[in-house]
Amino acid sequence: MPLYEYACDKCDSEFELLIRADDTPACPDCGNEQVEKLFSAPFAPSKGLKMAPPESCGRPACGGGRCMGMET
Repeated sequence: MPLYEYACDKCDSEFELLIRADDTPACPDCGNEQVEKLFSAPFAPSKGLKMAPPESCGRPACGGGRCMGMET
């Protein structure tokens, strides 16, 4: 099932849903079925793009371990 982004016309909430083409989405906050499908481009990382580990600031010096710059 594809993941789609929606905006609720009633409460202005934005949300994502895994939904089939024949299903009618409803806002998880207010239950309204008058929602608008938002345009979202799919993300496909290229071979050269490296994703930073979750506990890292993304700097090469951080390596794959805990980032010293993120500690408070």
